[in-house]
Amino acid sequence: MTPEVMMGPPLAVGFALAVLAQRKGWAPPLWLALCAGAALRVVAMLLAPRMAVQPYDFEHDFRDAANAVLDGLNPTTHLREGGWHFLPLLAYVLAGQQELGETLGLSWAVAGRIVPVVADLALIPLISRLATERGALRGFQYACLPVGVLVSGLHGQFPPITLLFGVAALLAARRGRVQLAGLLIGLSVSCTHWSLLLVPGVVLAVPGLRRRVTVLVWTALAPLVMLASSAVFLDTAVSELPALVRAIMSTRPVVGDWGWTAVATGGEQIVSPAFGRAGLVVLAAALLAALWWWRRAEPEVLTLALLLVFLIVTYRLGAQYLLWPLPYLLARPPRGAWSVITLTSLWVAVGYLHLIYFLTGMEWGTSQRVWVFSSLAVIAALVYALPWRERGVPATGSAAGVQGLSDGHEPAVNGRR
Repeated sequence: MTPEVMMGPPLAVGFALAVLAQRKGWAPPLWLALCAGAALRVVAMLLAPRMAVQPYDFEHDFRDAANAVLDGLNPTTHLREGGWHFLPLLAYVLAGQQELGETLGLSWAVAGRIVPVVADLALIPLISRLATERGALRGFQYACLPVGVLVSGLHGQFPPITLLFGVAALLAARRGRVQLAGLLIGLSVSCTHWSLLLVPGVVLAVPGLRRRVTVLVWTALAPLVMLASSAVFLDTAVSELPALVRAIMSTRPVVGDWGWTAVATGGEQIVSPAFGRAGLVVLAAALLAALWWWRRAEPEVLTLALLLVFLIVTYRLGAQYLLWPLPYLLARPPRGAWSVITLTSLWVAVGYLHLIYFLTGMEWGTSQRVWVFSSLAVIAALVYALPWRERGVPATGSAAGVQGLSDGHEPAVNGRR
């Protein structure tokens, strides 16, 4: 049995536990959620190195970025085109993992996944606190659901780190810790571009114009420090910083693996500047419209709406993107939340594990196109899950209404919803 197929049963068990916990009204203690989450992610880490196909970015770009930092080089300017277009924060993390692996005698296949897994586990208690109701259940469900397990334990990707800072920032903003909220969301922005979508929710969670401006000032601090560190620790001259910013803000227009560009290219992944330019215009217009439409919603709802809209209209996507909305889907489940969770769990698992290829015997290219076109079903579920009913300032507490697995209101459990 291949390791890809072997990974299926643990993921199925995890998903079943998340569903059963919802149905039975469980409230597992934090230690149990952490143990369940750790067990699933360790299994993924152990099976991942044995799989026939390794994620290209993990195997090449991430390791090259780590080695570049250890050699004092800026990975944005020294890696292949499109291989690294971020501020150096995550490259420093990768370099630390590389050094840790050498110290402990661990291969890159294991060491390179440590920080994403730890960050993903750290999200569990934060999601419990973010949830308006039944926090223990929501944290346990996040621990068990396949998307986080695969993104951190198999792919070793960055969204768990970015989300850790982003969710922590929103919690700090809720508690009025303005400077901390700004610093945390600034660290999130320093990780990857998409976390800019988390900034409006954090800013609006703080009352008063002056305090919101304070959040924005502190938000800008971390990226500026990370940018300056390129001239201090890496080989980027101060005069080269503007060019570095342009390189970081650029993206390689790889299209055809999701949504409307998949239809346009017949399911073939291509590099298309024309699609990239058009896609950016469509994406910016959709996000601005969503920001206006949900401007009076609660911060968690606004954040969820922006993330869902991005995924619906984006011209390019990696499977790891589908982890972005999961903490907010669990914390404030809209109508259709479990439709999205179910379909994204299945789509991501099939994609990461190449199950169509391994289980059906299809030719590799054919199985890839089937998977790509099936993204249209996931997008339909994302549209259905948009929180249209929570456009205004909704009630909090029990009046907010938590949605159940049937996408309707769940029954009261022990006298409580």
